[in-house]
Amino acid sequence: MRFPCAALRRYVALCVLMAGGGGLMPAAGQPIPKPDYLTYMPPGSGAALPIQQARASAMLHLFGDQASPGYRDEAPRDGIDDRRHAWLMRLSERFAPWIVRHAAGFPMDLRRWLEGGEPFPLYIDEFDVARHDPRLVRTDALDWSELRGQPCPEGGEEASPGVADCQLLRLLRRLAPGERPPPAAASAEEERQLSMYFDFPGQDPASWAREFEGTAQGTPSRKYLGYAKSFVKPFLATRPAGPDGVERYEFVLQYWFFYPYNDAGNVHEGDWEHLNVVLTTRAWRERAPTAAEMGTLLDGAVALDDVIIHRTEHYFHHWVYVTDYLAPDLYAPRPEWERQVAARQQEREGERVRWFAARSLAYLDAGETQLSLHPKVFVGGDGKGLNAILGPPSRLGRSSHGSFPMPALYKDIGPQGTGEVIQTDWRIVRAPPGADAPETEPVVRYDNPARLEILPDWERVLPLMWTDPDVRRRYAWMVLPIRFGYPATKSPFAGIVKYAETGNLSVMAPSFSGGWNRVGDGAGYERYEPHRLSSWYPGSLQDNFVQSWGFLNLTAPLLVSIPPFDLAWRLVRTPFHGSNPVNGSSYYNSATVPYRFIGGTVGVSRFTLPSDFFGLFGFPELYEPLLVALADAGVGAGDLVSGPEETTSSTDLVAGVSLFLGRRFVSENTLRHSRSGLSQVFTVTGAPTAYRLSGEVSMWEYAGSLRYNLATGGFQPYVKGGYGLSWYRVENAALDSTVLGDGTSRWVRKPGLFENLLPNTWHLGAGIELVPLSGVGSLDWGLKLEGVVFSHKLGLTGESDELLLVSDRRVARWHLNVVTTVSF
Repeated sequence: MRFPCAALRRYVALCVLMAGGGGLMPAAGQPIPKPDYLTYMPPGSGAALPIQQARASAMLHLFGDQASPGYRDEAPRDGIDDRRHAWLMRLSERFAPWIVRHAAGFPMDLRRWLEGGEPFPLYIDEFDVARHDPRLVRTDALDWSELRGQPCPEGGEEASPGVADCQLLRLLRRLAPGERPPPAAASAEEERQLSMYFDFPGQDPASWAREFEGTAQGTPSRKYLGYAKSFVKPFLATRPAGPDGVERYEFVLQYWFFYPYNDAGNVHEGDWEHLNVVLTTRAWRERAPTAAEMGTLLDGAVALDDVIIHRTEHYFHHWVYVTDYLAPDLYAPRPEWERQVAARQQEREGERVRWFAARSLAYLDAGETQLSLHPKVFVGGDGKGLNAILGPPSRLGRSSHGSFPMPALYKDIGPQGTGEVIQTDWRIVRAPPGADAPETEPVVRYDNPARLEILPDWERVLPLMWTDPDVRRRYAWMVLPIRFGYPATKSPFAGIVKYAETGNLSVMAPSFSGGWNRVGDGAGYERYEPHRLSSWYPGSLQDNFVQSWGFLNLTAPLLVSIPPFDLAWRLVRTPFHGSNPVNGSSYYNSATVPYRFIGGTVGVSRFTLPSDFFGLFGFPELYEPLLVALADAGVGAGDLVSGPEETTSSTDLVAGVSLFLGRRFVSENTLRHSRSGLSQVFTVTGAPTAYRLSGEVSMWEYAGSLRYNLATGGFQPYVKGGYGLSWYRVENAALDSTVLGDGTSRWVRKPGLFENLLPNTWHLGAGIELVPLSGVGSLDWGLKLEGVVFSHKLGLTGESDELLLVSDRRVARWHLNVVTTVSF
């Protein structure tokens, strides 16, 4: 349906959006135009239906019994009994979260756009999808700001096409649950599909930053101060019946957070995140309440101070992290709590550290005299993914808005091992600002009635929408499949598969989310049950990346992941890392946790010295004494006949340090020293005399290797490659018993403070490692057998005025290594 300009004379800004011919109204220019954005969306997503109310919520009359004589739903009219609404608001305020900002974003009030008085259109695009490429048929717009004060005349839905409220009524008749006509068979010539969305300011990370970020990096724009809001959705969850066969229930407050954009990882407009707070009472700590007991809580017959948190469920991306306040009991005195911790078996490595962290966040002082019943939600983490190297350096990309329970590095929460790190000092919550402090504070408190709104189930308000225009205006977005933001935004790897969700789509209302009215790992979410390990050891290559560096992560952050810089970096940063309270924890999902981080290696290396090393006798300090010794024996160099060159095999000790980057990659730093013999017999033409030239090559070698495991279990075949420094000299050089000079040559390629520091030796190899003993948080033992070939120049170079008898050449050495590794 067209949106006539005549109905918008007082909204000149909206009319400017009107396109030329046809009167269509496109949204502000977007990098992915219409109709192309439809190819990023799964088929049928424009016809989605909201999630139904929880069975227990309806059965136990969570929002009030509409058949009761005392039921009143007037202020506000929202499908909730007014007295019940007041009680739910008290509970919501008592347990409202505190948002700890790590960036500029904070949960905002959607209604400030919908009902702020400025034009705010709902765009309605209609496409023909009967062909491979969709065709835009028409675009209409419904100005949401016009819904206030201009209701649709009774029976005028079709007669008043220019009235916004009439447009909304027609959409509800067409798309609301229970109102839709049954789907008809698609026409071969044409198939229509709707797409509806609100378009919030900005279209990409740079424009969102200009709009929503203040002049100081990481602070919100002054324009949006006062926008803080959380939408609270109470519901009742059903618990399995106990031994008595009686069904039991949980009371849940679901805090939904709206953000107008997401610029980290998967870039898209509009974002809804949430937190579940499951409540109980001090009397129900050991069991879930029955229907009758739940009724006393719903009626407010339980003292507010007796209501406590049973557990919290923090949702980030498609994961949920659960904190149980009662196991161990955070409300117990410290000695009793510590007794419970000591008696409780860990199911994950480092789980006790997580219990201590949860208790620290639950109290406002070190003495634990001030209990805080406000869950802490840390938002705005820095991404740790390979996508960081795809763009230029930028301060953007810190607004993924996952609701994290505490500062840490959360590993493997995205594709290709992508993690997210929260580096805010957790102690900031122990000196919180006031509940009405502005959003410029790093801690934004939502335990303020002005920052909370109770949401009913849509089933409670849909019947009211047919007769009450104010209810339509306030809640129609809960039942219509509207996207909160332009449907598709340019994002890394977005659109790689057509008509599939690849992370760049704006989202629909919470009532369309798999988390709506559900606890724990509901549809679309997995339980995040991590092992807690030290963040001193990076678990993957990208752990060293810096969010803002972009492709510059291929410089220093990459260097400190490869030998020998990785080892040096850990030694340098250790004292600083240990003294920083922000650092310390890395969380790994149980399916991907690496069980090895650092290991010591010792073994033997066997190789045969190539005969090319005879070239070391070509240095003046050896060949000049050799010629003198021959001359003293009356032998000229031309009279000598060379015999075969012989070298000995050497079996040497090799030792090193291995740093494991997850289960696939290993950085190996090894040091080896060898002594190998050289000998050659010379005869004299026409005489029986023979002379034996001999010596030993003393070789030192550092090798830095990057290894890739082809398998990650107890049997690990692998390939490796790398570089290093090799330096050596001839010792005990003699012609028969005559020592040549002082018996030694110069050191060849020996590294010094300002010389020979670049790699001069390269190697490739393959092997297998058996790891019969392994476990997270325990010592591991492995035994490996490998073959490695080293390649380098011999290094026969001298001073400009020196004469060398042999020219430089490239040599190759084959090594067979047997090494044992002890790691943890």
